[in-house]
Amino acid sequence: MSGPSRVERLPRVTGYESVRAAGRDFERYSSLHQGDEDVRAYRQLPLESDPPLHSALRAFLVPFFSKGSLAPFQQGIEADARELVAPLKLGELEIVRGVGLPLVVRTIARLLDRPSDIEEWVSWGPSVWGDHDGRRDGAALLAFLERAVDEGAAGTGGRLFNLLASTPIAGVLLTRDQQIGVGSLLLAGGRDTVMNLIAGIAWMVAAHPTHVAALRGDPAVRTAFIEETLRLTTPLGLMERIDRGESGGDPEQSPHVGLDFASANHDATIFTCPAELRLDRPAMSPHIAFGIGPHACVGAPLARMEAHAVLKALLAHSPNGWSVQEHSAQFRSVDGAQVPSSFQRLVIASP
Repeated sequence: MSGPSRVERLPRVTGYESVRAAGRDFERYSSLHQGDEDVRAYRQLPLESDPPLHSALRAFLVPFFSKGSLAPFQQGIEADARELVAPLKLGELEIVRGVGLPLVVRTIARLLDRPSDIEEWVSWGPSVWGDHDGRRDGAALLAFLERAVDEGAAGTGGRLFNLLASTPIAGVLLTRDQQIGVGSLLLAGGRDTVMNLIAGIAWMVAAHPTHVAALRGDPAVRTAFIEETLRLTTPLGLMERIDRGESGGDPEQSPHVGLDFASANHDATIFTCPAELRLDRPAMSPHIAFGIGPHACVGAPLARMEAHAVLKALLAHSPNGWSVQEHSAQFRSVDGAQVPSSFQRLVIASP
């Protein structure tokens, strides 16, 4: 069994206030690094960049993920969710590969205007890096991105890749590697995290059957439930940064640290009884499951839309809730309790 990854072994910035402050301070806590060195040789953009490039790229991407831009896709996402959870009526339903993976892939295909790629993307599995006898491999993703960037240059790459090829960012067209970096983030960045959120919601409903009636009848309760699930599970618990120090040292010579979003969301000085799912938590201290500051997740509105669609569909197909039949998951210790953080498999069944 493999041990902690390199990122998990980094020293960490922990606690709600410290993580929030570090997330906002990009001049000290720089993102000018490249992660996943074992599977890629390019930076994922705008994630692994600092202003001004980060600001320009983010401004380019925000219109893709604003609530207004996503509204036309909501009906299709909800229809997909209903179709994917329908087997729950007949007995058991596997959530990770059976619901989360196809929903995420179909949604991204719609946004990028590349419906013919759905089967290929599903074949990669929950992680774009694949799972080859325990080894990670970025060859399939890179081959796709190179093809998509070439198609974008020819005007046949679909909505995003056509614009990546033709839109000046801060007055300059993106290089080929930069276009690959943006495409990689969109295909990899919101994939397993959204699948973990969807599985976490199914898990939390099973663990809190007394909430089912309220969830079924009130969209506002579903919103609170999803936000608490985000806080508890924090699907992306750790994010790498370069600590340049107060004087702003050379990123190439500065130590790397991890911003521990999970510790922030479980900080007992901010969240009373942090291991408990509470629907009445005050909004004055919001969770930071989607990050904080300039690098806050641009895809958060889409993740929430997908989560709402799945929860609504599950409750429609199984209005009295469900139970967990089988799972393969990782857990975090929160205030003496074990809380799931990621799932490889989750099977639920109606009562």
